[in-house]
Amino acid sequence: MKERSLLYFITAVVSSVLFLVALLIRTQPWFIMYGSHALPSLYTLFIPVVLLWIGWYFQNKGFLLSASIFLSVILTMFWDKSAGVLNGDIHVISAYAPGVKTAFVLGSMLMIGTFALGFYTYMKSELEKEKVVTE
Repeated sequence: MKERSLLYFITAVVSSVLFLVALLIRTQPWFIMYGSHALPSLYTLFIPVVLLWIGWYFQNKGFLLSASIFLSVILTMFWDKSAGVLNGDIHVISAYAPGVKTAFVLGSMLMIGTFALGFYTYMKSELEKEKVVTE
């Protein structure tokens, strides 16, 4: 059996948890009004999840790098549009504010964690490959 990278697997799992959180917030009563400000849409989060799992299965580091870059672009566009949830620029009804802000922070941290782990895993594998070549 082929040995696969544990860091790559953890990156794919964190990305899958992010996708599941995005699915779960769709069941909340505030989703219609504030869902687009709490997390990016499902289809934009589905692409990195698929890339990471396919890349993990085939041990292709290109998929890892492309998913990490894609998530960093998603995070940049998402923060540019939705950062006002936390500082009050986007008015959220007080009954829904805890849920919306929690989903926003949890989603943001999972996105940051996924692409940071992705970049770290990619760089670690490249450094290990370089170390083997020099020895």
